[in-house]
Amino acid sequence: MPSRTSRFAEAAREARDATNRELAGELSSLVRLTEEDIERLLPRKKDKKDFAALMAIVTSATDNNTKVATLKEKFEEVGAVTLKVLKTLL
Repeated sequence: MPSRTSRFAEAAREARDATNRELAGELSSLVRLTEEDIERLLPRKKDKKDFAALMAIVTSATDNNTKVATLKEKFEEVGAVTLKVLKTLL
């Protein structure tokens, strides 16, 4: 019989995986990438959150100069995920 600790660890892993799949599904509905593409490109939850932040900037109703300024301001947060996605598109 598994210990309580291992049961909790397994439950936490399953919840994490389910959350990652759900987030990938939501993100794929916003871009021209499939859920599988999102999972492959952005396997970590942090990557998906950073990608969502990037998409929020890009799709905001502000002018391009404001978007560029926001990207500069938040580049440390969204830079790595930006490069991953751009490499895939090239």
